Amino acid sequence: MSAPAFLVVRIGGVHAALPAAAVRRVVRGTRVHPLPGAGEGLLGLAEFAGEPLAVLDLARVSGLAAPSGAASVTVVAWVGADAERELVGLAVDEALEVCEIDGTTVAGGEALLRGRPVSMIDPQRLGADA
Repeated sequence: MSAPAFLVVRIGGVHAALPAAAVRRVVRGTRVHPLPGAGEGLLGLAEFAGEPLAVLDLARVSGLAAPSGAASVTVVAWVGADAERELVGLAVDEALEVCEIDGTTVAGGEALLRGRPVSMIDPQRLGADA
């Protein structure tokens, strides 16, 4: 049986992995419209498939890296617990690759991928914090 697939992204100087099953699309150059009074993690709204899409700063909502303010890629993904799952955009600096990560290499929320630490993102927990 093969290991589950993950999308590896860069946020600041940190590499992070999202389960590929939660990712709907990777979009470059998304235009995000800021919302007055929005919370710290909410960058604003973008259009995706003709519908408004909340775009979150993955660096801020995950707590993994300092927000760079220069995110150029939006990962459209399902976040939140099953009953409260919603489609959102996650702003990242770069989408790097899709790869398999064996669960036996994960410890303390991190995995090693070719000798480099990769923080594992749980989309269900992300929705609770966002």
